[in-house]
Amino acid sequence: MGVLETVYMVCLVLGLIYTVISLLFGDSLSDWLGHLHLPIAQPILLVSGMTAFGGAGYLLTRYTSLGTLVVLMLAAGIGIALALVSYFLWVKPMSQAENSTSYSMSQLGGKLGEVGTTIPAEGLGEVLLPMISGTTYHMAASLEGQIIPQGTRVVVVEVRDHVLYVIPFYTESGEGDEK
Repeated sequence: MGVLETVYMVCLVLGLIYTVISLLFGDSLSDWLGHLHLPIAQPILLVSGMTAFGGAGYLLTRYTSLGTLVVLMLAAGIGIALALVSYFLWVKPMSQAENSTSYSMSQLGGKLGEVGTTIPAEGLGEVLLPMISGTTYHMAASLEGQIIPQGTRVVVVEVRDHVLYVIPFYTESGEGDEK
């Protein structure tokens, strides 16, 4: 076995070992290298390219009569091509699909909602807020100390102690009050 054949085999075996470890323990190397923001420098892409390079190089060396330099260039091209294909067909679409539907209470300021249970002047009612994942219900109090009847459109002004403080929402034309 020649030196390049050994290099190809090492690349192939290391790539396969990394794949098995990733399947068993998750992609922890990506977490460790999370500070790298180059899209093509993601560990899964580097390892897939290295594995393809090793496999192609080994197979081309063993089963063709191509010269060493040609095999090296073809193997490198195949490794790069597979890494690019992996990026555009798998990594990029998956990274865009990782949007979260969760939210923080502090993000609710400025949201429009509707009173589900009348908010008394001194007490709590309930507000329905449309969110990405559906409608959520939250305890609410009137910021101005006024009764806000059920069905009134409101805007969240602030959030304190998990309670939304709201005021009625009116447009310039006067629309937006009770239904």
